[in-house]
Formats: sequence, C-alpha cells, structure tokens
Amino acid sequence: MPDEPTRGSEQTIPHPRRLGCTSYAAGHSVHFIQALRSANRPEIARQSWLGSVVGLEGEVLTILSPAGKLVRFRNHDPVRLAAVLALLGEETLVNDQFSILRIGSRCFSVRTDAGERLGVCPTDEPPSDATAGQLVDRVRTHGGVIFRPHG
Repeated sequence: MPDEPTRGSEQTIPHPRRLGCTSYAAGHSVHFIQALRSANRPEIARQSWLGSVVGLEGEVLTILSPAGKLVRFRNHDPVRLAAVLALLGEETLVNDQFSILRIGSRCFSVRTDAGERLGVCPTDEPPSDATAGQLVDRVRTHGGVIFRPHG
C-alpha cells in the first residue's frame, strides 16, 4: 500500500494504513471480508442503518440513529475520520454485525463504546514463512489476518 495520502477534491484524507495498525479487531483496521460481506450480502446489508454524526471527541464518535438515539463508537484513527467527515459530510451507514461504518465510499471499523479506550495499535506483520498455527494465533490476537507471502 502506498504511504501517500489519498487526495480528495479539496482536502487530503490520510491513507487508512497511515498508522500501520495491523489489528482487525473492532475499532481498528477494516478487514476486506467484513467490508465486502456487510455491503454485498443483501440479508446483511439490510441490517445496516443510516445515521448522522453529531460528535467526534478523540476516538469516540457519536451518531444519531433514525430512532433518535445517540450511539457511541470508537475508532483508532480519529484524524482520518475527521478528514473524511469534513470532506464528505455527516451521513453514515452503520452495520453493527460487522462493526462497519461507511461515510460515502470510505469504510471504517468501529467498536461500540463501553467507556474503555481501544489501546495501542499493533504494527507487526506476520512473518512471510508463518505456519498455519501462527496464522490461527494471529487471528486470535489481531482479530484477523491478511497474509502477504514474500518472494
């Protein structure tokens, strides 16, 4: 992935991997499987709900649901989130089942706020010669894995 930010029409939106976070746990990086399933499976996509962002303070994002309820989530990259909100507006689509928040074409992983910070993002990549057991362990510790063998 390139390290350069993605250029919008007026503002720069930091690249999703800017922080180097290798966790796919809710609130961290979006895994392509959760993004695709939440969008491409009609029975799952129908469970998504529209909302409007009413606040962003640190890693806590507050969204007004269609029922008028305030729902709070956490995301590890509030700088990117703020840039996308400034560029694309406050309209969101939330899929609770896959912990996905969409703003326009941008996709974020969110965790329902329980009052606890997300913590430090891991930045380690799996070794290119990882065994099946190591990859299974990584799923447990990082919430998922994308394996990119070298060579």
